Amino acid sequence: MADALKDQGNKAFQAKDYDKAIDLFSQAIALDPNNFVLFSNRSAAKAGKRQYAAALEDAEQVALT
Repeated sequence: MADALKDQGNKAFQAKDYDKAIDLFSQAIALDPNNFVLFSNRSAAKAGKRQYAAALEDAEQVALT
């Protein structure tokens, strides 16, 4: 299920629908909190919205895994 949400999030990100991408990646993280790719993807979506502090928080999660 987390992989399906990640795929949907990637499509939303490619369409520059960053809010939807963040939501989908967040749902996937809730299901698979140890998957660093999900945090990385959500970080990119937050950066796309210019939410740099929030993007950095997710990037730091990637660095900790």
